[in-house]
Amino acid sequence: MKFLFKTLFLLFLSASVFAQEETKLALIPQPSQLIVGKSSFKLDQQTNIVLPKDKEHLELINHFKDQLSSVLKTKPKGSASTAEKNKISFSLQPGLAKEGYELVVAKNKITINASQPAGWFYGWQTLMQLIRLNLNANNSIIPEVSIKDEPKFAWRGLMIDVSRHFFDKDVLKRYINQMAKYKFNVLHLHLTDNQGWRVEIKQLPKLTSVGAWRVPRTGYWSGMPAPEPGEAATYGGFYSQEDIKDLVNYAKQRFVDIVPEIDLPGHSLAFVASYPEVSCTKTPQQVLAGDPWNAKRTNVVCVGNDSTYTKIDQIITEIAAIFPSKYIHIGGDEVTRNYWSNCKVCQARIASEGLKNVDELQSYFVNRVAKMVKAKGKTPIGWYETLEKGLDTDIVQMSWKDEKGAIKSSNAGQKVILTPAFLTYLDFYQGDPFLENAPFTVNRLSNSYNFNPLPEGINVKNVIGGQGSLWTEQVPNERKLQFMTWPRGFTLAENLWSSAAKSSWPVFLKKVEAHLPLLDLDSTKYSNYFYDPMVSAKKANNGDVVLDINTEVPDIDVHYAFDDTDPDQFYPKYEGKAIAIPKGAKNISMVSYRDNTQKSRIVKLPIIELKKRAKL
Repeated sequence: MKFLFKTLFLLFLSASVFAQEETKLALIPQPSQLIVGKSSFKLDQQTNIVLPKDKEHLELINHFKDQLSSVLKTKPKGSASTAEKNKISFSLQPGLAKEGYELVVAKNKITINASQPAGWFYGWQTLMQLIRLNLNANNSIIPEVSIKDEPKFAWRGLMIDVSRHFFDKDVLKRYINQMAKYKFNVLHLHLTDNQGWRVEIKQLPKLTSVGAWRVPRTGYWSGMPAPEPGEAATYGGFYSQEDIKDLVNYAKQRFVDIVPEIDLPGHSLAFVASYPEVSCTKTPQQVLAGDPWNAKRTNVVCVGNDSTYTKIDQIITEIAAIFPSKYIHIGGDEVTRNYWSNCKVCQARIASEGLKNVDELQSYFVNRVAKMVKAKGKTPIGWYETLEKGLDTDIVQMSWKDEKGAIKSSNAGQKVILTPAFLTYLDFYQGDPFLENAPFTVNRLSNSYNFNPLPEGINVKNVIGGQGSLWTEQVPNERKLQFMTWPRGFTLAENLWSSAAKSSWPVFLKKVEAHLPLLDLDSTKYSNYFYDPMVSAKKANNGDVVLDINTEVPDIDVHYAFDDTDPDQFYPKYEGKAIAIPKGAKNISMVSYRDNTQKSRIVKLPIIELKKRAKL
């Protein structure tokens, strides 16, 4: 028993020390192997960057020097010096994983080893975090560490929907910069949908002259006024092929792969508005402005007509030429199939192909488009959809409703990428739904930290990775784009890169708080709604309705008021017991504090709303 007690005590002590080191260094994502020493390295303007003998990688090293100079406010030295002190050196070391690295910070020097440049890049990002987290004036005292690290998954992605709102290439470059700092390596661009076509296709110029523009509207997405007769479509934009090439090159320098998506056969109103002949109805259409959907707004292509496939092949051909990624996403879900049920051409296709129904017709379409993608030397990706007839097993399944699709497909031998909505969707709101203006539901910071890319029952060898997906119905500008991504992006980075034992939520939260000032330094907007108090109603034993308050953050105090004033730290503090509602009170207002510093916004909620949620 003494031996067992001693062993358990040592394990507890080891875990406690690891947690302390993890919190102290605050690295996101957490490295696979980490040893912290007792000395430190002082990085300053005299620090020398020692270049590798292989001159092929000078451009990459110069990029590192530029990053460092922006932090130190002076340009660091760079040479092939063999001096042993006050230097950062890079070396090639065979045997490490493709994106793996070793980072050693000693008293007199820093060394980054990798077998490929990608490893240098990720080792450098880790070093930059250590530098920035320990920055003081024009120097940084970096703790002595020995790190060996490599990613858990090959696909560590973020998706931006640029159809609902257009974001120019400079916005995307800034987004790429930020995601690369946290070791994301895929930017999935949702380029087409009902609200806009965003990429130039030279053989089909109307896709951008018509499909890239809609009537301007501002405000809550659902129920926007429909286009008025003669109203000009002036809101939108698109990327020229030269823009794409520039963007791809920029991303490549940061080891980010840009994966294009052309969403078919549904979500295609911008395509149909540009070329009405590709639809079953052949009627003129307007690009959707967020106005209510109606049956006359055809957003599905006619999959029975061969001329539709001719245009799609032209699109795929040009997309394959300008995006070097091995992947092309072809959409494939949420199709209103009643158009096909009422289309003689589609019904004739069902008969000629020996299909049973419109569900099998969708499988036929997806497989035919996938074949086009493969003919260009690319791998097709599709949103997971339950279909009656089998899909080409080469299609990578992107599971979005939940993990069940990924589990099913992975065990059927297909490669999968996980982006389950209730854990990874970044358009879902981050605070109380009464205060938010988002289209669906909640995905709080602590909830997104629970994302497990390897759910029980999945075939691990067929999991490529996962991503966070940001649909932009309610994201009209860059600042909102950033706000919806960070800090939830930190949880995704941790879950998709780190193979280290997952830290507790309080430990990870401390790391998040350490990184928020870095986002400030980068002028990147983020949400602090995870500090918000969360309140719920219930019925007490005596039948009265009472309120409970909870928080995502364990070490903050919540102060509240029922008198419609704005509480501060001098108002009553929630003590963990249910609160009686004073007679006549219509609202509760709450705010969180830590050490007399306000951490949350003031959250004001109607009592009637809380009772409605609890069905009281």
